[in-house]
Amino acid sequence: MLRIIIFVLIFMGVQPIAYSQKTRPVKMLKSTKDTLDVRYNDYLDELSWILSPKKKMDVLAVQIDDSPIKVTIISSIDSISFQVKLGDKYDFIIVKGEKHYKTRIEGIQAYQTRKDDSLAHVNLQCLKTDLLSVAERNKKYPFNKATRIELISFTDTGAILSIPLPVKDGRLDQSKIVDQKILHTAQINKLTDILFNVGRTPIPNLKYTEHVGSGCYVPRNGIVFLDSNERVFAYIEICFECQQHRFSSKRIKPWDDCEQKHDMLRHFFAELGIKFGTSERGTHEVPE
Repeated sequence: MLRIIIFVLIFMGVQPIAYSQKTRPVKMLKSTKDTLDVRYNDYLDELSWILSPKKKMDVLAVQIDDSPIKVTIISSIDSISFQVKLGDKYDFIIVKGEKHYKTRIEGIQAYQTRKDDSLAHVNLQCLKTDLLSVAERNKKYPFNKATRIELISFTDTGAILSIPLPVKDGRLDQSKIVDQKILHTAQINKLTDILFNVGRTPIPNLKYTEHVGSGCYVPRNGIVFLDSNERVFAYIEICFECQQHRFSSKRIKPWDDCEQKHDMLRHFFAELGIKFGTSERGTHEVPE
């Protein structure tokens, strides 16, 4: 009965669907080696693709943002290219000798888009607010325990590497102090305003944040907190050149860091006569 129906359909000029479809030939890429290069537009990732006989289908996932990417697989004797858009899937076979490796290039959503990068950069910029009053800022440790607060610069001409802030048994090592300034009330208020009322620009639904500073750390400055016995009980060590800082204890809570905050602090130090460590990056000569 089935043969009669098919014969009638053919006689009438109608081809059954199962017999009319044509499979698209799978592209081939020849190689003499197990490692291949991959080019993404103009960027060449050398020897990044390794043939694996253990995988039934080897998949190269290409992160796509807002524009297609031209992906080229390059062997020792051949190459193959695809213009990959989000959601695209291209299957082909890499042939090495008698072995055939099924391979797929697939366009997936980029983990970090240009829009995400832009929003993270905006978030990194400093924004001045007046969220905390003077009284509220002064309640924060160690400001609430200090009877005197000083700005200092320090060095050790005999040290090969950088040194930590020179304090031992609650006393500053004056032989290593270059500049020193005791702050009065108005100056303390200005300092806490920078520390606690300047922070990152809020961005809703932010996927990730950027970090402030570089990997180096060569501290030359600090904020020192003294008690009623004139002993140092806490300090904040600062490297303006690398935009990094460290606290003397975990009791000092991190402030909201942003890209321009270290420069604001550097200018604050310089305005109050702390010269060493606050000049333009790369020039830190010890005054005679």
